[in-house]
Amino acid sequence: MENKLNLKELWNTQPVPDADKSDLLKKVEKHKAAGLKKIFLLNGLLFATIVFVVLIWIYFKPQLLTTKIGIVLSILPMIIALVFQNRMIPLYKKTDENQSNADYLENLVKIKNKESTIQTTIMNVYFILLSAGIGLYMYEYTALMPLVWGIFSYSIVVLWFGFNWFVLRPKVIKKKRHKIDSLIGQLEKIKSGLSDVVSEDI
Repeated sequence: MENKLNLKELWNTQPVPDADKSDLLKKVEKHKAAGLKKIFLLNGLLFATIVFVVLIWIYFKPQLLTTKIGIVLSILPMIIALVFQNRMIPLYKKTDENQSNADYLENLVKIKNKESTIQTTIMNVYFILLSAGIGLYMYEYTALMPLVWGIFSYSIVVLWFGFNWFVLRPKVIKKKRHKIDSLIGQLEKIKSGLSDVVSEDI
């Protein structure tokens, strides 16, 4: 019986103030909308970057094989990121307040797990491939510079990747995990409360 109740019906059986119910619904919808918006923006940004990198290849016509390999390695992680990010779209769209409470919670947990995979495994692969790609791409051009400027150029790139990896990335991951963990926790409390009510009625 419990799994046939949708989220609104579940909440209507709970002694939870309407303001709290409405606030939680808004938070879930906001999280879903923000997730979809981020995916669409990322799609546009990555696609534009891929086109830009290809145009650079065509315009500058690199001579060394290392440069060409670097370009391919720079594009590959972007394609991987696009594939895995777009797999999130059905999950976000599937999240509906009229789902059964079990399905609703299960879908949020799936979103959390997918996001975790993207933030860890996929982003690790992304940064490794992109770093290697840019490093190989730069070689042909930094080789023509004085040694000091070549070292300076590579140092700037390493510092930028280091800042993204060790400072920005952990903050973004922590913020996103906190948001979805909070939503799941609140929904689980409501589900647990319903189970208690059903048990008492029996």
